[in-house]
Amino acid sequence: MAPPTVRDILAFHKIDRVVYEKFIAHGMELAMARNAVALFMWLDQLGIDMISQIVQIINPTRIFKLINEVDSVLHCLRQEDGSSNYTEIPLMTSLARNSLDIRFFNFHKDVIVRGLAYILDGVGRIVFDDHMYELLRAYEADVAAARAGLSAGMPPVPLGLAVIYDPTAAVPSIEDARSMFITFSKGLPIRREEIMEHFTE
Repeated sequence: MAPPTVRDILAFHKIDRVVYEKFIAHGMELAMARNAVALFMWLDQLGIDMISQIVQIINPTRIFKLINEVDSVLHCLRQEDGSSNYTEIPLMTSLARNSLDIRFFNFHKDVIVRGLAYILDGVGRIVFDDHMYELLRAYEADVAAARAGLSAGMPPVPLGLAVIYDPTAAVPSIEDARSMFITFSKGLPIRREEIMEHFTE
């Protein structure tokens, strides 16, 4: 079996990209939208498919409610105080067919954070790359035109899409496209200045 190309990865994750763009269209910040979709991608690996249902949500009120619930979950994942007093997530729970609630995320936060980092540093570098999706859409439009007889022949796959997907390859990205999860212990408080100094040395 041939190794997947970047085009294969983009095509496979097209539904994830649709949800990402839906969140952004409803005002979610880019980094939060990436983290949110990465969370749903991670849940999908567990067999909890929420993405295919989220794509079908067209009611803006429900989308905003989902965004607020995902924000609560991401907030839960960032906390290190052992608290379990978090906002409930009824819409996400119903989309997951009652197989999870906020306590699931609180209990498994370490595993989930590692899973999100793995997705964001791996396939997420392509899924959330605007330029790659522009290439894919332009190529698919050219293919559709060729099949409709509107062009002389099938277009070649652009080089950026034809390369073999290497999950370990470094992909340069703009600063806004980077994601990081950091947690701190309440028992060892760190000043804001110390954090800034650490990451700017």
